[in-house]
Amino acid sequence: MSRQWEAIFGGLGILAGLTLSGPAAQAADYLTVRPSSQTFYINGQQAALTAYNIGGNNYVRLRDIGRAVDFGVAYDAAINSVYINSTQPYQDEVQSAATVTEESVQAVLAQLKQTYPTGTEFPAPYRSTSGGPYSRGTHCSGWATLCSDAAFGDLPWRRIDRPSWEQLRPGDLVEYESTESYHVVVVVDKTDEYIKITESGTNNHARWGGQYFRWWLEQQPHYISYTRYPQ
Repeated sequence: MSRQWEAIFGGLGILAGLTLSGPAAQAADYLTVRPSSQTFYINGQQAALTAYNIGGNNYVRLRDIGRAVDFGVAYDAAINSVYINSTQPYQDEVQSAATVTEESVQAVLAQLKQTYPTGTEFPAPYRSTSGGPYSRGTHCSGWATLCSDAAFGDLPWRRIDRPSWEQLRPGDLVEYESTESYHVVVVVDKTDEYIKITESGTNNHARWGGQYFRWWLEQQPHYISYTRYPQ
């Protein structure tokens, strides 16, 4: 490993997916994630890295480091493994119709749950480049867009008005408006009776484990979904 790599990896934490168990997993629920205010330099040149402050330390996405320093980073969803190749140049991960499945989307959501457990603040405003329906980047729509981009990359968005229950799939966004509230959630899993979801509120904190019943959603006057699965 070169001195350049040693300096970068020694000075920054890398967000490459964390596996927590026991007391560590319980402690993660109390971690607060905030965007870092620090400026980063690589070889004397300012680097445009998005960093998060977690427990007083800076964490940067492994892919962002690979792009800045130019080394290969690859992820194999089938065996949940990350590969770093110092002899290969960096290449952006391309999501295509052939690579996106319900299983791959659920794997991405599981990683997000480890990075942003319930009660953790996500980096808001989240500025998407995928051309989605939400531009504010905060609250429920900001978190929903972040989850969707992580799972689908730059695949196009498609709106479905009053979707049938069979049309809803993991990673889809469900938007509803009742007499009391307006909200957008992300489908994590589905049964015949309800969807399991992840969501955020006005405090920009991730929440996991909520449920919405089919009968309740289908009776709302405003009920739509956004999907990015290929037709």
